[in-house]
Amino acid sequence: MAGQNVLLSKDVMIAAGAIGFNYSVTMGIIFVNKLLFLRTKFPVLTLAASHLAVSALFTRAAMYAGVFKPRDAKMDRMIFAVAALQTLAISLGQASLKLNSMGFFQLTKQLQVPLVASIEFFYLGRRLSVKKVGLLVIMTLGVCMACASDVQFSWLGALMAATGTACTSVEAVLYSHLQQSLGWETLQLLYKTMPLATAGMAVVAMYNDFGVSAPGGGVGGGGDVYGAGSGNFLTGMDALGMTLFLSSCALGMAVNVSSCFVNGKASALAYAMLGLAKTITVILVGIAFFDGVPTTRVAAGTLTAICAILMYTKLTLDDKAKAAALKNSGLDVREETLEVMKAPLMEGGATKR
Repeated sequence: MAGQNVLLSKDVMIAAGAIGFNYSVTMGIIFVNKLLFLRTKFPVLTLAASHLAVSALFTRAAMYAGVFKPRDAKMDRMIFAVAALQTLAISLGQASLKLNSMGFFQLTKQLQVPLVASIEFFYLGRRLSVKKVGLLVIMTLGVCMACASDVQFSWLGALMAATGTACTSVEAVLYSHLQQSLGWETLQLLYKTMPLATAGMAVVAMYNDFGVSAPGGGVGGGGDVYGAGSGNFLTGMDALGMTLFLSSCALGMAVNVSSCFVNGKASALAYAMLGLAKTITVILVGIAFFDGVPTTRVAAGTLTAICAILMYTKLTLDDKAKAAALKNSGLDVREETLEVMKAPLMEGGATKR
């Protein structure tokens, strides 16, 4: 009964809804972007800058509509760091794709789960039980097993991939920390960070996609993997191409807002684990509808990861139910045990940030 009450609690329902929405719009934008890139030669980083710009406009419109009140706070280093990390993560991710294979890129992305758990432990003092640590390792290895194909990389590309994953992990932890510990609302935070991230991404896009003040070739300047920088990026931008572009921007805004919301209402670790679920879905969809090849390795890795994620979620809900039962009984409960009850769905720690 206690478990059912915890499962139906407001915090868990909100976190679950946010996770489900983020998962849905992420899957949607993957397909829309695939169609956009097949039909046009729209530059990738320019598209990313457009997503951030639309997100910035959305937060400003929401503020004018009275959805939230902007927080009176000077621009501190943490806000600037979040925006800078977001720009770096996107840029380094695209650089990694140019220098490494897609298989290696997917492998490095999965390292976000152990990285987030490590950052939260050392920076925020968040501890995980041995069982949860083991399950995190198993689910990460399972997804890596499922997507480990055509692994090719250069040392420079590997460095960029690792740095990009680290930037994404730190960004997620900071987004979560600012909301859960420092009292920022999601839209208040994005109202501050999105304009900065848009400006940074616009500079990177101008350099990479259009070769501004830079010769062609190399990691940046004058050329992109989708044909940007060659002067023909508007190829295919007819009514359908423009519709796909606008749809991508709308979905990109939804992804940005819901990602920040998940980090605040659930946790950075929950968001990283959600990334594993997204990777599994992409693999399965690729097998079902595209040219993906079903193999024993993919099946074993996928099944292992799914089982580990489900077991981790059950452990977290059990911890929350026990904490709620102890609190209701009036017994003296240790502070870290009570904090588990406050943590939303798939929350990993026992010490609140």
